[in-house]
Amino acid sequence: MQTVLDRWKKDYRTIYELVFDNPRIPASDIEKAIGRTGSKRFKKALELQIIVGPHLRKRSYKNLREYMYFLNCKNPVDKFLNFCEDMNVTYHAKATGFCNLWVISRKKIDFDEQIIAEGFCSDYHVSFAPDRTWSTAIQIMQEKVENFDYEDYIPQGIIKTRWGKTIEWDEKDEMLYRYFKYNMRKSLGPAMKEYGISKEEFYDFFNKLPEACTIATGYFPDTLSGYDPFLYMFETDYEDFLINLFSELPTTSFFFKVSDKLFVYVHVPKQLVRSPDLKASIKRLHIPLLINDLLKKGIIKEQAESNIDYSWGKDL
Repeated sequence: MQTVLDRWKKDYRTIYELVFDNPRIPASDIEKAIGRTGSKRFKKALELQIIVGPHLRKRSYKNLREYMYFLNCKNPVDKFLNFCEDMNVTYHAKATGFCNLWVISRKKIDFDEQIIAEGFCSDYHVSFAPDRTWSTAIQIMQEKVENFDYEDYIPQGIIKTRWGKTIEWDEKDEMLYRYFKYNMRKSLGPAMKEYGISKEEFYDFFNKLPEACTIATGYFPDTLSGYDPFLYMFETDYEDFLINLFSELPTTSFFFKVSDKLFVYVHVPKQLVRSPDLKASIKRLHIPLLINDLLKKGIIKEQAESNIDYSWGKDL
């Protein structure tokens, strides 16, 4: 018998799929799909961070590109606090692992600290989280690694770089990007009054978005805070295989490249990656074992990881 909780989870999943396909889908269409409670369910999913976004991230055009840095600092907390006031830094995170500070900036920064990796960031690729259990996802991933055939691998070019190209982008586009960056579903009315922009100008901007930006809608069935955020850095000749591999996870995964390294940002249950019990069996830590298999098979040459402790993003 279906419980109320099961029904809510099914509704959240349906809403995610609808918004992923159409970020500004009208509330009335959501209600047509799941009933009169659709708008309330969507609001609750956003409050709980089961659904995150839809967000906007600029693509890597010459006139939109951003610098990305992965640092080891002597005092990362102090650096983190300083960057909160830096209006060139659009995002930064305190981490524990191969780097202890991750910085995204609109301008190049000269650091005295150790730089692990740096460079222009590629386009982002955002996975569509499949509707499956973690055990099923891990099984699928293990089988993919086990059956990987080097001769059958054909690069797909999933992640794009556009550093040599420019796109038409004026002050009005920048203003609207900042307005919609962390919520593409914001209503038009307040911005029309504040910025003096017509409805037609809004729709011109929306029509430009698929070319200019990545639209990211995240899905985290047990809420965003219910998972551990991990950033992986891979050196590989098989990046599209890794992108497809980690896209099997039932939460949204984010992919990008910096300085020929593939970065994979995932949210996974804590018990799959680490355990407070020193006597716990390594066999339960499925993600580290999976990465070990990738190393042994030569699918990745090198790897490093960091746990993201906390972060700060600006409407820039």
